[in-house]
This record gives sequence, C-alpha cells and structure tokens, in this order.
Amino acid sequence: MKRKSFSSSILCLVVLSVQLATIQPGYSETPPTVQEKPAYQNAVVAADHPLASAAGVSILKAGGNVVDAAVATSFALSVLRPASCGLGGGGFMVIWDAEQQKSTVIDYRERAPAAATPEMYAKLPGTDKQRQLASRQGPLAVAVPCTVAGLCYAVKEYGTLDLKTVMQPAILMARRGVPINGHMRSVQSSMLKRIKNGTLDPDRFQTLIDEYLNHGKPWSEKDRFFSPQLKALELIAEKGHAGFYEGPVADAIIATCGKQSGGILTHKDLIETQPVIRKPLSTTFNGYTIITMPPPSSGGIAIIESFNMIHSLEKQLLNQPFGKMEYHSPQQIHLLVEVMKHAFADRAEYLGDADFVPVPIQRLTDKKYADRLASRIDSKKTKALKDYGRYLPPQDAGTSHFSVMDSAGNAVACTETINLTFGSYVVVPKYGIVLNNEMDDFAAISGKPNAFGLIQGKANEIEPGKKPLSSMSPTIAVKDGKAVFSAGASGGPRIISSTLQVLLNMIVFGMNPEQAVESPRIHHQWVPEDLLIENKLFEQVGGKLKQLGHVPKKSSSLAATQAVSRQPDGLRGHSDSRKHGAAAGY
Repeated sequence: MKRKSFSSSILCLVVLSVQLATIQPGYSETPPTVQEKPAYQNAVVAADHPLASAAGVSILKAGGNVVDAAVATSFALSVLRPASCGLGGGGFMVIWDAEQQKSTVIDYRERAPAAATPEMYAKLPGTDKQRQLASRQGPLAVAVPCTVAGLCYAVKEYGTLDLKTVMQPAILMARRGVPINGHMRSVQSSMLKRIKNGTLDPDRFQTLIDEYLNHGKPWSEKDRFFSPQLKALELIAEKGHAGFYEGPVADAIIATCGKQSGGILTHKDLIETQPVIRKPLSTTFNGYTIITMPPPSSGGIAIIESFNMIHSLEKQLLNQPFGKMEYHSPQQIHLLVEVMKHAFADRAEYLGDADFVPVPIQRLTDKKYADRLASRIDSKKTKALKDYGRYLPPQDAGTSHFSVMDSAGNAVACTETINLTFGSYVVVPKYGIVLNNEMDDFAAISGKPNAFGLIQGKANEIEPGKKPLSSMSPTIAVKDGKAVFSAGASGGPRIISSTLQVLLNMIVFGMNPEQAVESPRIHHQWVPEDLLIENKLFEQVGGKLKQLGHVPKKSSSLAATQAVSRQPDGLRGHSDSRKHGAAAGY
C-alpha cells in the first residue's frame, strides 16, 4: 500500500464529486438493510451505519487505500454513532498489507491520566454508590482520548491520501445533517428513560441532552441530526494531531475535565498522547492465518485460545472437523460454550495492559496449552465455576466496529469505543465532543463491581498512563497472502463471542457474511453462569442445553457484528441488522 502522489486540490474535487454522487442520496433515501449487489469487484466496507460504509467507499473510489477508507469511516461514525464511538474515545486497528505481506496493529486505546491512582475513587467522599458512579459519570471518569491521535497516525504512515481529504465525508455530514434512523431513536428513547428514572441528571448533563438528545424531545422520522462536532472536525482536518490535542479544542477539554471542573486531565496528558504500534497475535486454523489484537485487548487472546481449543477438540474428542457437526445442535453449542468459558476465565485472571503487568501471552496462545484445556472439556455436561477461573471480566458497551477489504487482498479490521452509551455523559461545550468513561473499565475500586456488577483482577488496577483492559477484537483471516475474512463487533464481552462465531460461520460452515452475521448467536463469559441464546435459537435448543447443566436464558440481541469476505465471485460484506447497518462497495 504505497502512498500516491496526487495533487491535493485535484483530489479534493474528485472526493467531493464522489461524495455528492454516493453519499448525498443516502440522506433522503432509506438505505437497504441488505446489500443489493451479490458481490463487489473492487472493494467493500461494512460499518454499523450505511452512510459510514458509503464514506469509506467514496474514499476508495477517489484513489485511497483500505487505511484511508477506514479512517474516513471512523470519522464518519463519530458523526453518525456518537453514543458508541468518536473523537473522545479510543480503539484498535488491525491492518493486513498484501503487497508487503505484513500485518500491523495500531493501539489507540485511551490511557489513565498521569494523576490517576489505584485508590482515586475509593478515597472520594460520599457513599459507596457515589464513589462508584464517579468512574462512570462526569469528568473524573474520563481517560485520555486517543482516537484522533490514532487516526492521524494511520493516515500519515499507512494511507495514500492527506488527512483533510479523508475527513471530507465526515465534515460534509456534520455540515448538512443526517437523517434519524431507528437505532438513533432507540438510543434516544433509552437515554430519556434514564432522565425519568434519575440515572441521568439533567442539571449536570444538560449539554448532552441539548446537543445529542434533541433537547429532551423525541426524534421524529423527519428530523435531521447536525453534529455539534463540526468545528472540531474542521480543526483536525486543518491541523491534524495539534488540532485536537493543542489549541482551543484542548483548552475546552481541560476546562471541562481538568482540576477546576472536578477531573484530573491536563494539557500534558493531551499533548503526549500518541498511538502504540504493537505486534499482532496470530494462530493457524483450517489453513488460514488468524491475525488479531494483543493486550490491552483481551479479545485477541480469547479468540486465539478458542480457535486452538476447537482444533484440539477435533483431534481429541470429535475425530472429525468441527464443521461436520450439525450446525446449532445442542452438542455443537455445548462444546462451543465450554471453549468460551475456558477462554473467558483465562481472560479475567491473567489479562491487563502488558506494558504494566506481565501477561503470559505465549503460554495462553500456545496450541499445547489449548490441548490441555480441551482435554478437560466433558462432552456430556458443563462444570462448576471453580474449574474455569476466579475473576470476572469487564465490558465495553458504547462501541462500533467496521471492516474494509479490497481486491488486492488488503484489509482493515477496526473497533472503537467510548465505553458506555454516550461515555461519561460529558460533552465539551462549543466543540460537541462526547468524552469516554474508560476509567470504569479498570478495576476502579478494589473488591467493588463496575457498571455491570463485575469485579476484576489486580492486573487491571488503575495506574498512571495505563490502558484499561478491553473486549474489542478486530480480526483478519489471511490465506495465500491475501485477506479472506475480516470481522469484529460491538457489545461488551459479547464482542468476543460474536466475533468468534461469525468467523467460525464463514471459515468452518462456509457462510457468506450476511448469513454469518444474521445467524442467531449464543454468549457465555464464564461468570455469571448464564448461557445467553438469541430468541429463535433458544426455542430450539434451550431445554436440551439445560439437561447438560447449562443455565440457558433468552436474549433479544447479542452484539452487533460487521464482516467482509473474499469469495470466488468477488468481495462481500454485511453490517448487522441488529444495529441498522448496511455495507457498501463497488
């Protein structure tokens, strides 16, 4: 993926004309939930909003590569999915470069501010509830945002176009406004209920209500949303990293989350923010090389452990390929659940930011270790919790994933988050930036549960500059030097189980992305002992799984997944209908 030497002014005109042709119609037409073309011959983008997918495709058509398209898609999502991700958050990007036969990971996960300490919440005055809420709502919940730093770096080092060009789709959407879709109305409805039940203080978070919740009035289908981030986007496009981490935007962030406002962020925290290039994790499975995220992602290790255990079960227990089992039979689901429980138990016990704590990555991803775990799986019953592990895992809820692939075999899998829905509820005045609440992804108060009632291990305790553990699991599968599958999800620890199942659906069961993504899913994270099963599948297998010792429970929806694949007739992509997404390509 070599950088192209085009005139910036000419490119801007090309991109603008492409945007007017491909993005603008989406403002007035209802996008299809399923792609209209069976396959694309040049490139495909699958994001959880159809206009974000279209933004990525417009950059590809203008001469950009898959990284340019990914960055354009991300900035577009900051406008389209502000409750899930955006300028005030962080993320992980996995890149496969087919020309150089090289994989790269860009880690732009948020960090704890320099003034953070392990006891910072426990020492606060007030009740236990007030201390716990401080890591979830308000300025003290905000970790140092890194999305902008990561995206600027990605374009500079791995893109072919300039940042201003790549950001034009997002700026255009913010300026013109976007239609209100079903997902946006659902999110707003949920937030308005929080105001009524007292979990969202309207006096404290009025800026969020005014800027993102239509002043507290329900959206109608005819309304349009104009992102209050337009000025911030324009400054970033003009000045890059400095447009966000220095100057007026940085001043506004510190005024909102600095010492004078009850937070601990400083200008130095912002100025020093840079992404980290990490070595990807990988394993082989069914002739594919699986490339995924290292810590501080917990998902990569869990996914590799799972693939390795499934391979071990094929040898030790099944004496046949996993794909020969009846799809979604009670026996197949039982074995997959047992694999998940072992992976989640290890995830909770051992994982944290490997820059700060020792993480036994080599042992956990070793196939011999998977053999030992698989040998402990009983095909006829599940086991007691103590046979799997001892700590409970954290979650990411306000999250978005997208995948990009081109005909040359290059691909990007990218997952981004602000943690919970609308993060900390803190919105930077004038610039409209929704700030994350990633501090709650740490073990914020030792021995106390986080926002999901979960207690975490010592490896994930708060330290200055440390990154909290994450479930985000962007993953690419490569064969014969070309990316063949790319997938990831949003939805807390369900990210891991959903990404794994979608990849298995494509690799093992031969499904295309639409079939793989829309297929009913299950989830088990070891603790609690509940086996969540989406509604239709629950009716078929719930009773039989209960007989095997599981605690099956109905779930209306398990995570939202985006996937793309290379097939004999071209490139295909699908965005999860669970989140009203749609893929695009050409």
